[in-house]
Amino acid sequence: MAMTLENFRDEVRENIKRDTNGVSNARITRWVNWAKDYLSDLHTYKEMKTVYTFNTTISCSDLLPWSTLMKEIVSMTIQNGSRSRKLTYVPARFFDDTIPRAALFSTDMPKWYVDWGKNFELFPIPDAVYQCRARISEYPADLSADASTCELTRKDALLTAMATTFGFWTLREIEDAAYWGGEIVPMLFEASLVGEGKDLDWAPVARGFGANDVTLQGQWWTNPFTGRQVPG
Repeated sequence: MAMTLENFRDEVRENIKRDTNGVSNARITRWVNWAKDYLSDLHTYKEMKTVYTFNTTISCSDLLPWSTLMKEIVSMTIQNGSRSRKLTYVPARFFDDTIPRAALFSTDMPKWYVDWGKNFELFPIPDAVYQCRARISEYPADLSADASTCELTRKDALLTAMATTFGFWTLREIEDAAYWGGEIVPMLFEASLVGEGKDLDWAPVARGFGANDVTLQGQWWTNPFTGRQVPG
């Protein structure tokens, strides 16, 4: 059963040997949340991965907000009824050099997106309402209520050890901090990586190198660079 914030505080308080007169509950809560954030920075666990969905509006040319807890984006698709496509990421500098003002172009179903900080931009500007589905990872929400639990599963002992380390560091008890941070935390962190579920429903397939097919449009036979002959 997952530990609650109250459970975490009890365990950390027992480790640092301080009552509420020495260390407040609010301070230990901060240590627990620091541990949660630090662990999420070190590794993206499966439970941090989710699908972020939202709808665009017609002709929305403004920057669109990401999830406030987003860590990484893997891919994004856009769909409307029977129409759908995977959006292609474009670096911001290249996009601004190529499309300095997106509003000058016709609206259409978006093909590209630019990731910029807490926001992103679609191009072309949407001509209708579309649903975006982004595969992302998110940081777990902070623990605040006594009964709240951490979204990181089976990491209770590791989070307790990390919060204890933060506690000893802030209390300037360096030897105890070195013991917890050097002996206990690495062992539990390694176990969390070994015990994480693996993506087993996948097998590698060798693929030959190839380029995109070339599509000839218009009166292609009038172009001397096609290397084609028109059947007589």
